[in-house]
Amino acid sequence: MATLNKDILLYISQEFGNNSNPLFSCLLINKLWFETFVSILWKEPWKFLNESQERVFLLFNTIILHLSEDSKKLLASQGILNLSSLQQKPLINYISYCNKLDLNFVNIYIQLLTGSSEEFDYQRYFIEQEIYKLFMSKCLNLRYLKLENQCFNHQLHHFPGANTCLPELVHLQCTTNVDSEIFFGLSLICKKIEKISLISFLNENLGLNRLIDVQENLNYFRFEIDRFKEKNYKRKDTCKGLGNSIMKHSNNIIHFKVTLDYEIDFPPIEFYQKFINLKTLSLYNNGRIRNCFDSRFLFLNCPKLEILQIGRVSQFVLSNIISKTEGSLWYIRAGYTYDENQSKELIRTIYQYCPDLCNIYLVIDDQDFEELQQLLMKCKNLFEIILQSHKRGKLMSNGSILLDLLVRYAPINLEEIELVSNWEITVNDLEKFLKNWAHRENPLEFRIRHVPSITDEHLKILDTYKEKGIIKLFKNMEKS
Repeated sequence: MATLNKDILLYISQEFGNNSNPLFSCLLINKLWFETFVSILWKEPWKFLNESQERVFLLFNTIILHLSEDSKKLLASQGILNLSSLQQKPLINYISYCNKLDLNFVNIYIQLLTGSSEEFDYQRYFIEQEIYKLFMSKCLNLRYLKLENQCFNHQLHHFPGANTCLPELVHLQCTTNVDSEIFFGLSLICKKIEKISLISFLNENLGLNRLIDVQENLNYFRFEIDRFKEKNYKRKDTCKGLGNSIMKHSNNIIHFKVTLDYEIDFPPIEFYQKFINLKTLSLYNNGRIRNCFDSRFLFLNCPKLEILQIGRVSQFVLSNIISKTEGSLWYIRAGYTYDENQSKELIRTIYQYCPDLCNIYLVIDDQDFEELQQLLMKCKNLFEIILQSHKRGKLMSNGSILLDLLVRYAPINLEEIELVSNWEITVNDLEKFLKNWAHRENPLEFRIRHVPSITDEHLKILDTYKEKGIIKLFKNMEKS
């Protein structure tokens, strides 16, 4: 083991995920292992903290050992730290390995150190300042910055080393309630941001808009709108500046994920026509009004789309979106209202325009079985299918026909089936289905959600076929 090269060690580290214990053990084997795994641990040390206050405190106690002598004296003069406890200097510049900075944990540490009383605000400011100066001077290649604290008031770009640390930033996660001047400062240095994750929205932020404007290759944008009190929605054009900034990158953006609100006009209507290179589109909404975004979604034109996640839309509009794609769409998750006059057309549109379909969610009724059969036959790459019964209450869909269709016509790649709502499945229907599935090469992952016809007798049969290896996993999603 001691002679394994570094590439193999990096591959091994991926198997540990966020479990720090085996990574710590690897540090003790020899010098090569230590040098390899210490860089992994310090690349993103925050992911090993698990919100544990004790771990946060221990981590930052190590971090502040890296402080310069001037920083130590400054903090000691403010009665924040005991100089005698900071004499031990680390033999390795651990912070140089860090390329992901989560400022939320800086705030947690300082709260633990000073408490929350306003009396110590000045102390908190000084220690924040020295920690941020430390990271700007020691981080050699910062790639990710999480900036979500509305009280953050430090101009990072003014700190020594910022011109070396910040230019390679590629992912920014932030909120709009951070001081606009902070973003204006970042815009002077950061030009290569590819991903912006905007969490929550309170007001237009001119500095953030400017930061977005100057990026050279912005290709991922995520925007989550929280529903605040009505006073926060004074105008429908609240996000107009942000929308205009995003529109400037219409040719580059390929991943766009937004939580919508019918009271906020974002993204602008032009978005749906100009972002023609999109590959991933996720549009969710907070409103309870179904189909309230149909008028916007009619303009969607995403010919290169591969992943579509959309909520509260009509089947007509969903068919319209899919019909404008050019065959690359392989993942569809859409929340829509069932319309018996549109359902067949939707399924037909899917199998005509999505030959490479792998994952699909459908709401269907008995009348749709013929088109479902065609979808199963024509979408040869189908791997997962989720089928929700349209009928409610005492009206039970014909589960025996459905199971027969799945086992007879599903492509060989299909391995995951989830049934949702009131499918009527008898014990005999289930056993017949599983017996026939045994002739397939791939074992089945079978899931149910809100299917009242499933009894303890059904579960015994499922356990039997799981033991035989025909079912690799059964899951009742109501209990997960």
